[in-house]
Order: sequence, then C-alpha cells, then structure tokens
Amino acid sequence: MNIIGVEAVIYGVTDLEKCTRYFTDWGLIPVSSDETGAVFETLEKTTVQLRNADNPSLPPVHCDMPFFEGSCGREVIWGADNAETLAAIGNELGKDREIIEAEDGSLHTRDDAKNSLGFCVTKRTVAKETHPTINAPGNSMRINQPAYGATPSLASPVRIGHVVHSVQGDVVEKAKFYLDRLGFKLSDRIGKGGCFMRAGGSHDHHNLLLQQLGGGYGMQHSAYEFRDFDQVMQRGLYMEEQGWQTHIGPTRHTLGSNYSWYMWTPAGGLCELISDMDVLDDSWEPRHVDPAKAGPPHSWYARPEQKGLKFGIPHD
Repeated sequence: MNIIGVEAVIYGVTDLEKCTRYFTDWGLIPVSSDETGAVFETLEKTTVQLRNADNPSLPPVHCDMPFFEGSCGREVIWGADNAETLAAIGNELGKDREIIEAEDGSLHTRDDAKNSLGFCVTKRTVAKETHPTINAPGNSMRINQPAYGATPSLASPVRIGHVVHSVQGDVVEKAKFYLDRLGFKLSDRIGKGGCFMRAGGSHDHHNLLLQQLGGGYGMQHSAYEFRDFDQVMQRGLYMEEQGWQTHIGPTRHTLGSNYSWYMWTPAGGLCELISDMDVLDDSWEPRHVDPAKAGPPHSWYARPEQKGLKFGIPHD
C-alpha cells in the first residue's frame, strides 16, 4: 500500500476559540473557520481540522479510558498516492471490519487498537524550500552573508510529520495491522511495546509510533516538521511568549535523531515541533532498543530539569 504519510489530524475540542488561537500561534495557515470548527494547513497542504467535541460528524471515542479527557485527537487521515491505492486499502480492510465511505470518497474505519483512522487520495504538494547554508571548520559555505537564523523570523510548518498513539494491550500485536495490512515498515522498537513505523511511501524514520503510556488510550501527540533547527527554536520561543506551556524541549531525540520541542495543546495532549529527522531506505535494519541500557531518549536537554518528567502524562 503506497501510503504517503499523515494527511490530516482531526481534533474534537471543547474550547474552539482557544484551540484556534493555539494553532494560529503554531504557524499553521488558516483555511476556514466558523462556529462549528476550523481548518488549518501546512505548507504542503496537510491539515489540522478542529471540530466542536459534540459534533456528530466526529468518530466516537471507542474506549472508557481515553488518554486525555474532553478535547482530544479523534481521527488521523492517511494520504494514499492515488485512487487505485485507496481502493486497495478499502478492499483489504473490508475483509474483517466496517469501512465507511464519505461523500468525498474518503474511507473511514478503526485499527486493531480502536483508534479511528481514515484514508484519502493525497492532496499534498511538495514545498520548495530554500535551505540555508552553514559554516563549519574546513567547510565554509556562507561567505560575506549573515546566517538565516541570525535574523528573528517565524516560519510555518512544512507538513505534519507523525502521530503517536497510546494503546492498550500488546503493542507489537497492534502494530501488525499497519505492518501487515497497510504496508508500513518497522523502523525501530523500544522496550516491550514501542513501535516506530514509517508509511510505505515515506522515508521518514517514523510517521507513526504506537506505545503504552500511563495506561491510557488515544492520540498522545502530533508532530509538525519545520525546515531547520532555527525555525523550531524561533517558533517554540514565540509559543512560550504567547503563554503556551512547554512540556519537554528544546531537545534532540536519540531514535529518529530529530530536534524536538513538545508543548501542551488545548486540543488535547501535546504538539511537537521537529526538524532534521533520519531518512531511511529499504536497506535499513530495525533496531530493538532496551531503554534500561540505552539511556535517556534525548541526546541533550536545553533544560536539564526536564529529565525527571514523565513523558506524555497530562499536567494539572
């Protein structure tokens, strides 16, 4: 199945005005907004969709213990490369579960962990980014020119990079739905139940992580990829200036290698600013990492006091 990556993340929210302000501050581009919801897009046209939590068009929460109460991620839409792939997905998943076809032709169902997900033909466009040059000892690429990051600026995210679900039960077994049925590829495993996976049409280290956190269920965070480290830093600092709360960051991951900055969102859970993620091809051999031996999941923390935080557990 040639799935490109995350096409859209749909949230059900209890405070539409506050969530609209959050994603505007995040740098997403407003597309539409009214009293029932709002739509935002990245530079590559992947979208965040906000709907009032009681909107009947939202899929129900299929669990009595959601990871976040009230506002939360309700559905992830995956983009297929063409109509033939979309039809193949419907035929495959229709063998053992209900598939709902919407008026726009998108398909909707649940995975084996009861997360709601959908599929559509992608509308993603490739952003033509101009990448700044850098200087290093013995490799001076920028002559008589100030660095891009030396001038304060705010950029929009290029695309939605990945989503993370907290699942109950056997995580490895739940991951087989994506690996065996949808053509995802395993990138890495961590501990007994963390599976980093990339879609068949993607070379990102991961577009999806399934893991167990705090006994909860549902979307734990969505991640938004920026061009470079400076854009992550400038947007993260701006978010804090607007009053939004950091959870962990800025930092750099060990698995995936990406720069990272996690911030709480009123839409439920966390949103992550990322850049410089590992790119993998079919020669990559998945690793199985023992967290007890591998050390912390970050190579550095800008704020050392964050090392004691329990990642992803809701704050008061």
